[in-house]
Amino acid sequence: MDFKVDLIRADEIGESERALWRSFVEADAAYASPFFWPEFAEIAGQAVPGARVAVLRKGGDVAGFFPFQMRGRAAQPLAAPMNDYHGLILAPRQQRPLLAAMPGLLRADSLTVNGWVPADFGGPNRQVLRADLHDGWDSYYAERRATYAKFFKDKERARRSLAKDRGGDVWTEVDVRDPARLDDLIAWKRDQYQRTRRHDVFACGWTVDVLKALMTSQTPGFGAALAVLWAGDRPAALEFSLYGGAHYHFWFPSYAADAARCSPGILLSQDTMRLKSPDGFRVFDFGFAGEFYKKYFCNREEWVTEKTVFRSGWRRLADRTLDGVSVGPAKRLTGSLRRRWAVVEACETTSAGRWRGAAAAAAAGLERLKSNSQTGAA
Repeated sequence: MDFKVDLIRADEIGESERALWRSFVEADAAYASPFFWPEFAEIAGQAVPGARVAVLRKGGDVAGFFPFQMRGRAAQPLAAPMNDYHGLILAPRQQRPLLAAMPGLLRADSLTVNGWVPADFGGPNRQVLRADLHDGWDSYYAERRATYAKFFKDKERARRSLAKDRGGDVWTEVDVRDPARLDDLIAWKRDQYQRTRRHDVFACGWTVDVLKALMTSQTPGFGAALAVLWAGDRPAALEFSLYGGAHYHFWFPSYAADAARCSPGILLSQDTMRLKSPDGFRVFDFGFAGEFYKKYFCNREEWVTEKTVFRSGWRRLADRTLDGVSVGPAKRLTGSLRRRWAVVEACETTSAGRWRGAAAAAAAGLERLKSNSQTGAA
């Protein structure tokens, strides 16, 4: 496909390009997530090392945009691993290049994606879940409660138990932009990463800078904020979310350890939808399927692609060969290690950091495989 591609910095986007970008997003429902807004690229691009924007031109006209970052010769979507949805933001009716062609367009050896939109026909694809409140909170909640009566009754009991445990009222505060609360959330998440032996997304520093910059955005209709579930005089759960237009994206949730048995994170999500739907939010995005509770809230599903594509033919062949020979526990281990490596590669900007992260990810993956084999869970 005959595209001319200019690679620029995020702060080099001109007003005319920004207006085109917005028009492309508004013209296609696939780009409804705030991750596709030009404001996300401009704000995140100031903090992300190696940030770039690919401007695709055809016949002299701008045909599309793709914000990304480089780690050595490897490309990822801008702000990966925190960027949940990404893809080529194309002009209406513009023919879409194959995902496999992207490394060449970006002048990279590879491109790793975990939420490519629209889903690539070659897969592998992952399910994402959303709550559609097109008729407002009252109608939505009545339907959900009728369908899953036991679940929502259990959460009402959990709310009463939390109030009793903490000795005070349980209530939710939204649109919180207090840096101290964001620091609390990050501390809770870092403790969680350590306990679960996941790579610490916030240790590299620039990821924290992205969240802080988004939280201070003054763009009408776009930004990020915290929601806080209070129980007594202390937070029981915190969630940092990104929003744009009518789309509210639940992003980084965490909760206090002493409140865990009362499902504080679930209570916070429920309260946030109730409190924010009157502001015009109609889609609440819960991200990737997997956690059990999401099915009780979500009434809509979409599919995205997760994979690494390579520019080199021999690397593509080696990757396919590895997939072909991996079976059973080995295949699951391969998939787990790939996801862990993708996080490490995106976060770490030095070779030493990537090697340390890769070694820790491999050790954790092997330990998990051994544990599953011993318990029969593999």
